[in-house]
Amino acid sequence: MQGVIGLLVGVAAVFAFSASGWLYSPDEKVSVIEARNLVNKLVEQNFEYYNQRAIRKQITECLRDSYQYLAMSMYFDQAEVALPGFHKLFKEYSDREMSNAVKLMTYMNLREGSNKFIGIPEPKISYEWHDGETALISALRMEHKANTKFQTIIQLALEKHDPHLKQFIEDNFLDQKVKVIKELGDKVTQLGKYSSEGKGLGLQMFDNTLL
Repeated sequence: MQGVIGLLVGVAAVFAFSASGWLYSPDEKVSVIEARNLVNKLVEQNFEYYNQRAIRKQITECLRDSYQYLAMSMYFDQAEVALPGFHKLFKEYSDREMSNAVKLMTYMNLREGSNKFIGIPEPKISYEWHDGETALISALRMEHKANTKFQTIIQLALEKHDPHLKQFIEDNFLDQKVKVIKELGDKVTQLGKYSSEGKGLGLQMFDNTLL
């Protein structure tokens, strides 16, 4: 433990500088608290409070979407619905959103931010999902909302002069969301074409394409 504290103090003494000069001289003794705060500040690299707050909100959104997609997936797995293709599709979406939440949490740690965990609202269940189309449109709306929020984080990063956050969001989420939105739009159109075969038969045929 003493070795760790000594290392922190040493880091503070060597690297405690700002654009205008040294915050502490190399010979000046620095308290453990000051050393830790300084190390945190250096790791943060201008990772401002507002940027951290936006990411925390997005983590909650990803977890909520994962929960919602899981509820949708389990709905289609019920015996009275029995659409395994929809079950598989929404389970994959649920897993993806959970992965997105973990990516954001890991990024918070990378930038020396603080993760805060709050309760996730109960997912909504709609018995109108049975036609497949209603569920796909609900998912499309969720993805459009998420994409808009990621774009808002990028705009905030630009305003706060945080190019690393901007690049991280663009590389990990924007392309994903655009592709999923297109995918869902295509599926709504395709389901409509299959429905011409007869409502029940067309839905079963389309469901098989999702497996």
